[in-house]
Amino acid sequence: MNLREQQRSETRQRFIDTAMRLFLDNGFSATSMNQIAAAAGGSRANLYLHFRNKPELVMAKMRDIEDEIAAGYRRLDALPGYDFTVLRAWLVEIRELWDTYSIEFAAMEQAMAADTAVADEWLGMLRRVSGSMQRLYSTCASEQEREERQTHLVTFMMSLDRNFYFLYVRGHQDRHELVLDALARQLLTLFEPR
Repeated sequence: MNLREQQRSETRQRFIDTAMRLFLDNGFSATSMNQIAAAAGGSRANLYLHFRNKPELVMAKMRDIEDEIAAGYRRLDALPGYDFTVLRAWLVEIRELWDTYSIEFAAMEQAMAADTAVADEWLGMLRRVSGSMQRLYSTCASEQEREERQTHLVTFMMSLDRNFYFLYVRGHQDRHELVLDALARQLLTLFEPR
């Protein structure tokens, strides 16, 4: 990457990071593109060279972290066995993503509520990640069974998303251990022999 490309990449990332913080502090709907440009130390024109609107900023961040989310699910797919204890430990491990990206997940939640394109992008990411699982689908006898199992996984991912949002982003951890136990039991049903 040459110097100009590096500067462009750094500017783009600065706009994304600044937008995430402002969305958390001020709310997605209340934050303007002008505020993002000013807080990032750039011009509005420069911001619009990178992003046409606020949803594009959020979707760019989603794409930036999709590989990490997918890696977590690949680790799940590669576990040597599936029992309650192993799946519960995986949930504790995947929680680290929520700790690392709590600002981003909070901004994404607000953006999904305000803009259907952002929500559609999130659902698309869940489907891409769930579709990449190999071992989970290896015992499926038909395409219909595979589709049912993938749908089951996507609904689990949505449940995990909502639960982790309230636990780790919103800080409602009074039943933290019980929620992790319930999620592990839900996940276990996905891996039980059929």
